Amino acid sequence: MNDRGLLLDIGGVVLVGGPILAGRLASRDPRQAEVVDAVSGPDGLGSPGDQLWQQMLAGQVSERQYWARRAEQLGTAIGETWQTRDLMTRMFALPRTEWLNGEVVELMIDASAAGVPLVALTNDLKDFHGQEWVDDQEFLRLFDTIVDASATGVLKPHPAAFAAGAGAVGLPAADILYLDDMPWNVHAAAEAGLDAHLVSHHDPAAAVSWARTRLDLPATATA
Repeated sequence: MNDRGLLLDIGGVVLVGGPILAGRLASRDPRQAEVVDAVSGPDGLGSPGDQLWQQMLAGQVSERQYWARRAEQLGTAIGETWQTRDLMTRMFALPRTEWLNGEVVELMIDASAAGVPLVALTNDLKDFHGQEWVDDQEFLRLFDTIVDASATGVLKPHPAAFAAGAGAVGLPAADILYLDDMPWNVHAAAEAGLDAHLVSHHDPAAAVSWARTRLDLPATATA
């Protein structure tokens, strides 16, 4: 049986993966580009050469700690003091086409049009971006509900976070397709009974294609 509900992470799924986006920002200033090269090598942030990212994947540092450190480094490179919100503000001041995954938004539009319950499950939406930015994003209005740990205080991968997401969808976990860019969240979501799938920062279209099949949606928005 195919899935009947759609639950999405936001950062790295609806939004372009943070490492890619931070690299795009840094590429505009040689001082920041030098920092990225120093901490991650030629393949950029989030690559095997990014030791702090690898420590995060191994559970040695949190995702919030990763971004706090990278914000500090990129700010220092240009003589400023940045916290995570400062880095996010500058990344998302780039053109929308550089930070919004259009194919995922098309999936959301098609799912909503087909009557598929559509819910976001995110750890840091308001904490990372601020309420004003959140209120200004039209794509967020496609969601029936947004479950944000910035408000609930229950971070993924805690099982209660996925229970809250499934509860917002209003379907049994086994009937809900879940997309996330972090492997530990995908694993925990699967443990919670969701039909969970990993989204690659470098190839989100593969996960979108899989999701369309699982939700009985057209292969493309124009099909």
